[in-house]
Amino acid sequence: MSTIISIIGLGYVGLPLSRLLATKYPVIGFDINQPIINELNSDHDSTLEIYDEIMKAVLLGNTSISKGLFCSENLDDIKDSNYFIVTIPTPVDKHNKPDLTPLYSASKTVGYA
Repeated sequence: MSTIISIIGLGYVGLPLSRLLATKYPVIGFDINQPIINELNSDHDSTLEIYDEIMKAVLLGNTSISKGLFCSENLDDIKDSNYFIVTIPTPVDKHNKPDLTPLYSASKTVGYA
């Protein structure tokens, strides 16, 4: 059985983690934000977490996974993964109570896969 890692959430934690793991493993970076996915698949990260040339070095163009990173918003692309790492925000309100809605949503996403 081959290792396929899915990173759920490609923000300031998930994207650098995805890039790093993609140097050794097949990685699927999943995010619900289509414009972000389009940008990343064009070898660019506007948050500047990863330089464009570094992104281009690990980015794969399709899901026939070998070592590298494939970014997608399609749930079907993560169904063959055997490891899931959830890197989503948990914002807090003015009373420091966390909003767990993103965590619940990400859990449903992993459950779908």
